[in-house]
Amino acid sequence: MIVYICNMNKSSYKTLMQNYSAIKVSGFNDRYLGYEQLKDYLDNNVFPFYSHRVIGQSELKRSIYEVNIGKGANKILIWSQMHGNETTTTKALLDFLNYINLNKNTSFVKALIVKCTIKIIPMLNPDGATVYNRLNAHNKDLNRDAIKQSQSETKAFFKVLNDFEPDYCFNMHGQRTLFSAGKADYPATLSFLSPSIDDDRSVTPTRKVGMQLISAAYEMLQDFIPNQIGRYDDAYNPNCFGDYIQSKDVPTVLFEAGHYQNDYRRNKTRQFVFLSLLKMLDVISGGELSKYNYKTYFDIPMNQKLYYDCIISGAENLYPNDVGIVYKEQLAEESVQFKPVIDALKPLNHFYSHRFIEAKQNKLTINSQSDIKIGDTIEQLRIADQEFDLNV
Repeated sequence: MIVYICNMNKSSYKTLMQNYSAIKVSGFNDRYLGYEQLKDYLDNNVFPFYSHRVIGQSELKRSIYEVNIGKGANKILIWSQMHGNETTTTKALLDFLNYINLNKNTSFVKALIVKCTIKIIPMLNPDGATVYNRLNAHNKDLNRDAIKQSQSETKAFFKVLNDFEPDYCFNMHGQRTLFSAGKADYPATLSFLSPSIDDDRSVTPTRKVGMQLISAAYEMLQDFIPNQIGRYDDAYNPNCFGDYIQSKDVPTVLFEAGHYQNDYRRNKTRQFVFLSLLKMLDVISGGELSKYNYKTYFDIPMNQKLYYDCIISGAENLYPNDVGIVYKEQLAEESVQFKPVIDALKPLNHFYSHRFIEAKQNKLTINSQSDIKIGDTIEQLRIADQEFDLNV
């Protein structure tokens, strides 16, 4: 099924969501997306249809790829998975490439191709991606290497940036389940940032452009995830790619793919990333930036660290303390497993949880032990005679 959209409007995004199965690339439902998986998919489903090239090698000599769309005047550089364990936005980009290919004869895609040149680096950190690690093979965070440019991946990226001279940059990441959208019981399913260029967090003309693009996506997303969009911390760090690039007068937008209810594999979140990307590109290609007030950006609630994956309250052997549980992600046979770990033993009445268990003054045992400690990995959880399954 091909989803024909000629001109993007409010109903267009609803149609895309209703028919997302026609756009979604199959086979990438797990949180893990390694280098070999991506390479195989690109070889068979992307490279035959798009201009592409190898822009460099990782520290372990894996190829870093670039995919190109269009030949227009508006130049946009997009990169994902510079942290190897942040895969959701990469999958959204694959969905985007699939969407463009399926809809290449529609007026919207034709206009996008004529008015924009889009350069996508789907996996900047293939070594980290292979082992599901934030860091690269030298245990370096690429997103702290903008000034030194000491790593092979960073050098390859900045050569592309300097040669391409983009008008806009989209920096795509993933964030943990602990973030709420403001001080409310709503997960930050998507968070955005127009990065600062100095310690004063000055609102410069370049920053305003990023804010306008984010405002456009924010308004569109109200039909899908109202109250679940956050604004990422804008403390200045010149070692970060976004802050560094924005300081060079290139409008930059940070995407952070977060948690949607009962969506630990982030297949719902990836849809919202796709819609947000499409909206921003539509605004750019249509020359509609002036329609969006940068001040709307400041209406987006700030991310807060107010969530646990699970809270257990009212255990008679722990009173007055609650149990805060977080899931630690572990790679096992090319699949991400979520291991529940005790992260807090204290009153948690000012926190939220994605799952809540009320012990009702019954005894809580973990791994058959009533002596419960922070850092324990939960293999078995019982309250009185009832066992609870924490698998997701």
